[in-house]
Amino acid sequence: MESLAARAAGCPGRVVAIEALWDGDTVHDWFVQLMAITDDPVGERSLATIYWGTAVRYPGEERAPGSLHPAAAADRSGRALAARLSVPFHFASPETPDDEASRRRP
Repeated sequence: MESLAARAAGCPGRVVAIEALWDGDTVHDWFVQLMAITDDPVGERSLATIYWGTAVRYPGEERAPGSLHPAAAADRSGRALAARLSVPFHFASPETPDDEASRRRP
């Protein structure tokens, strides 16, 4: 959490939201990007990329089926960071990988 908060603090502009987005490629399969959304200037910055291997090492994760999913790690981390920064959190498709899911609107 400390490193995510430090990366968010280094964003140009004020962080107005944290968003989780699905992405994928042929090497890593599906993964989740944790993004800081800013205004003045309007933009976004990647704070973390959560691959399947990262989710397996997520601190405190239970070893229940489905609990080691990158979306679960992104959702927990993103919600905690958003709460710490007092901004909203958005994850349009936490259940199913979808790189065309709706984005947060300003």
